[in-house]
Amino acid sequence: MAIISPQLFWQGTIILQRQQQTDTLFFGLIALMVLFNVYLFQQRLALLKTRRELVRQLQIAERTARTDALTGLYNLRFMREAMTREIARADRNQSTLSVVFIDVDNFKDFNTEFGHVVGDRVLRDVAALLKKNFRAEDVVTRYGGDEFVVIMPDADSAQAGVAIERLAWWIDKWNAQEQRPYQIGVTCGVATYATGMDMEHLLSAADKDLYTRKAGPASVQVMPTTATCECYGTIK
Repeated sequence: MAIISPQLFWQGTIILQRQQQTDTLFFGLIALMVLFNVYLFQQRLALLKTRRELVRQLQIAERTARTDALTGLYNLRFMREAMTREIARADRNQSTLSVVFIDVDNFKDFNTEFGHVVGDRVLRDVAALLKKNFRAEDVVTRYGGDEFVVIMPDADSAQAGVAIERLAWWIDKWNAQEQRPYQIGVTCGVATYATGMDMEHLLSAADKDLYTRKAGPASVQVMPTTATCECYGTIK
């Protein structure tokens, strides 16, 4: 029977312990690497979520900055930016550009008599009709108060006239539906861009055309009922 030297026994024990320690350290390092990668993955997910939220907030802020809160249309600020851009494009490409100025008939008297809540509802209804009527490439904006401006790229005065006639059809159809608490009437003015005109001249020309048409025969009556106001109007 072989006799194992105590020295060899202790050396073997030490080697075995060191091997176990090495294995423990190795698996510990692997576990640490796994945990670290899990942490990095979680941080990347959090960063991605934060980035998406920042992008969403920026989009909301941008949309708010260019959108009229009441009607959901583009606001005056965006209208000016869009018109400046379209005038430059019309000059560059020698293309046509028309602007339609729209005013809700007798709105101020109506708003004063029946209150801002109903007046706001009228403006939202007009905005919905404008969005439904004009082309996808047209820029429909609320100019302020009861006035709206539509920018029509690549459209001459005849095409703008067709759009106004179509708007009249939509409004007549809207007014003809039963149980309407009021009826809508608007007046439209049109101006077509000519070389050398700036934004203010183009808007002024459309506004002047609007008030020339509005100065014609009266087309609107405000007739109160016991509960609502009936505003009868047609597009001039």
